[in-house]
Amino acid sequence: MKLQVNIQNCYGIGKFDKEFDFSNENMFLIYAQNGIFKTSFAKTLKDIIDGKTPKDNIFNKRMSNANIKIDNNNPTKDNLLVINSFDEDFNSAESVTTFMASKELKKEYDNIFKSLEKEKSELIKKLKKRTGSSDCEKELMQIFNSENTFYEILSNYFNEIAESKEKYDFEYHDIFDDKKVVKDFLDKNIELLDEYINKYNELLSKSILFKNMDGGSFGTNQVDNLTEALKDDAFFKANHTIKIGEEIITSNKELKDLAQSEINRIINNKELLDKFTKIEKQIKNIALRKFKDIIQRDNLLLLNLKDYEGFRKKVFISFLKEFENDIKLLVDNYKNQKEAISNIIAEAKKEQEKWKNIVDLFNSRFFVPFTVSISNQEEVILKEEVAQFSFEFYDGDKMEIDTEQLKQNLSMGEKKALYILQIIFEIEAKREKNQDVLLIFDDVADSFDYRNKYAIIEYINDIKESNNFKSIIMTHNFDFYRTLGSRLCISRENIFMVSKNEEREIKLERGEYLKAVINDLKKKSENSDIKAFISLIPFVRNLIEYTKGENDNDYIMLTNCLHIKNDTNTLQAICINNIIKSILNIQSNNSQNLIKDMIYNEAQNILNDNNLNPIYIENKIVLSISIRLKAEEFMIKKLINNNILNEIKNNQTRELFKAVENNISYEEKIILQKVLMMTSENIHINSFMYEPILDTSVEHLKALHEEINKLLIS
Repeated sequence: MKLQVNIQNCYGIGKFDKEFDFSNENMFLIYAQNGIFKTSFAKTLKDIIDGKTPKDNIFNKRMSNANIKIDNNNPTKDNLLVINSFDEDFNSAESVTTFMASKELKKEYDNIFKSLEKEKSELIKKLKKRTGSSDCEKELMQIFNSENTFYEILSNYFNEIAESKEKYDFEYHDIFDDKKVVKDFLDKNIELLDEYINKYNELLSKSILFKNMDGGSFGTNQVDNLTEALKDDAFFKANHTIKIGEEIITSNKELKDLAQSEINRIINNKELLDKFTKIEKQIKNIALRKFKDIIQRDNLLLLNLKDYEGFRKKVFISFLKEFENDIKLLVDNYKNQKEAISNIIAEAKKEQEKWKNIVDLFNSRFFVPFTVSISNQEEVILKEEVAQFSFEFYDGDKMEIDTEQLKQNLSMGEKKALYILQIIFEIEAKREKNQDVLLIFDDVADSFDYRNKYAIIEYINDIKESNNFKSIIMTHNFDFYRTLGSRLCISRENIFMVSKNEEREIKLERGEYLKAVINDLKKKSENSDIKAFISLIPFVRNLIEYTKGENDNDYIMLTNCLHIKNDTNTLQAICINNIIKSILNIQSNNSQNLIKDMIYNEAQNILNDNNLNPIYIENKIVLSISIRLKAEEFMIKKLINNNILNEIKNNQTRELFKAVENNISYEEKIILQKVLMMTSENIHINSFMYEPILDTSVEHLKALHEEINKLLIS
């Protein structure tokens, strides 16, 4: 694979022309300070695959152009994936669904359900017309409160459906409305409803036919069942009779008449009617108008509404009863296929190795307070539903939570780890397609602690070993840069550091400092490189500070090289060489020249070098030391009281600035403040402080040096 890049005026990149050839290596590593390349390059590539035109957001009148090719073809979302530093809203669920899907299992599953779904669709159409419900399937799942499928529910409840005797002439949603208006009314008036029911039961207990007993009741349903059983009068024709109270019943008609007489006596009871009226008067909402009509026609419906959900289920079953034959055909068909379906589902549950390996990898490598799983695996595989992640959060105790809850309780570093999980899923989905894909990583390790940073490195190494993936890793984290370069054994020809000139042109320079920076400076210093020799001064000074303390004579002498002291103007390079030799065991510079002159001369050589390598750290260190010495010389000249210099014990440059800031012009103050900001970290160098130096532009240091020179000669 080859990536051809030609960019002009895209998101701050003035010009970038480069071909990345992956013929010999699957990976390129690029170190770039913040704000000059990484995100601009990533955004440009992302625009291309999204069908957008890259631009310069700030200077939008500039003509932008981005000619990006992969093997001479336009890149697409299939062969290019841009991975940003962080995107909290990024969701890989669709990709997880893609690589979890099993075409063979889904085909078997679909073939079985093809006829089932056709019958189901016809049944739902009829049920919808009967109930008026916009979503009968959802209604059924809610009513039966089951995790089972539509088919399982009908199968499990078929006998209850078949035995249902009740019939209702009201519209389903006039009582069981979506907004729960009737339910809310009943809950609000529960006391009035209880009064009505209690009075009804009291009247029922005095009936010669209906009875309430401790072991149950003999009410209207039981009477209906009895009259149904005796409807052909065969019982009575055999000269059998029924004695109810003092009455002898000799026919089914007499039984029905007695039942109706008792019901009329109860429902027309004045006290019961009064209690009904109390309930009726509370119905003031226009949305309850149809409900009011229903209970006016049949007062006794109120008895069922105390158990609202139970009655809802009863009514729905009565509607299902009307389509008993259709349901029986569907249930029989389902039962015939059930074993085959169960076998497919069992196989689907085994189809977890792909995503499980990824989850296990993440859970084992990354240090986060949660573990992750996929809660709807079967649906993802067989029904192509979007994957739903489930998280178990732990801090001693454990709690299962959803993605949004998890995000609210994670640190930024932990959120980034969650983001990396999504990225891993996205990458693995690409792997499943078994085609070459270019991955662009933009500062993916930013904001991580060391443990998770190394977990990312291990995963990037996994990617590097795959021939399907080609990668460009961009970072501003020097430790991440060095670790990737060394651990992954990336070829030096594929490692770069970014520089940007005054024309905003991006250049990829040879990647440096993959091993200890000081070793590089030592080697150059032994080969008579004066800039490297000068650059060792702050490092050796730090070593002496740590081992012998600040009162050591060698420490004081090296400090004289970095600050204007009494001996600075007379200090010779050979004296410094002897100190460096004693600490680092190298022979650097035996010159009798004055060290300050040597520093100033080398700084001037850097300013005059038209072919200066902007990456070399020694150029930045020498310029920084020279800038600070010259700044201190300028400020000492501005001192009103020269005794102040002898009183300064620490932070000399800053203390001098405080002493003179009221004696200098605004322009001079601005320049000196830049000296304080830009040079301090570059001079106090140790193994943990390469990054501030690398991230400082040599062009900025050159410009500041010129400003200081002008101050001294003004």
